[in-house]
Amino acid sequence: MRVGRSFGALLSATLALSACGAPMPMPLAESGPVEVIVADTSFLADLQPGPVLTISRETPMGNAEGKLAKDVAQQFCASRGSRVDPQAFGHYVSGAWVFRGGCA
Repeated sequence: MRVGRSFGALLSATLALSACGAPMPMPLAESGPVEVIVADTSFLADLQPGPVLTISRETPMGNAEGKLAKDVAQQFCASRGSRVDPQAFGHYVSGAWVFRGGCA
């Protein structure tokens, strides 16, 4: 019986927080990387736990393409009713751009 009561208390607390406007966690992509097309170019947006959002494409991205990567990230997050976490800083890593913080 205690397990049921604990679950009920947890559920009540969760509902109370959501009623107060607490941010809900961003759902992960269901099947791995998602294609995003910007300026007629196909990119992959991969949101993983952390959250960490990685933007890549078939040909490696360059270190000077941070603005383009952020635009792709913005479009990906917007397609999920969100935006890039304003505190997510982009980092260039091995031909891709990584945004720690993902969508907010």
